[in-house]
Amino acid sequence: RNMDATIANHAFWESVATEAIQDCKSGRVSSIVLVGHSLGAGAAVSMAEQLQRAGLRVALIVTLDPVVKTAVPGNVHLLKNFYLSSGVGTKIERGGHFHGLLQNVDMGRNTELGHVSLTTAPSIQKQIMTDIVAANSGCR
Repeated sequence: RNMDATIANHAFWESVATEAIQDCKSGRVSSIVLVGHSLGAGAAVSMAEQLQRAGLRVALIVTLDPVVKTAVPGNVHLLKNFYLSSGVGTKIERGGHFHGLLQNVDMGRNTELGHVSLTTAPSIQKQIMTDIVAANSGCR
């Protein structure tokens, strides 16, 4: 689909955010999408905060069963959070300056899903890909 992607462990979010800032400011990328699972969900939000400090916007964040309570910053256009209320996952809250769209999707009623299997469920993967393809707001 002609999309560049970087995959990294959540512990390296700062260096990935720095690279995204450079890529956006140089024009190498026009839109930023962040996806994270578990601790990586919190890392995706932390990356968005760093991008906000650099004056940049994030088209989409997808979080999967975040385990740390967090709030979405104001530079995010859409945050979609798939979580299991029946497990360790939490809702994402609105940050004070957030005016985008926040969707907390509780998958807890599906007893076949767990903290890890949530990431491999075909219906969720399909929805995430649809959202990524539709994400087109610019990072500058």
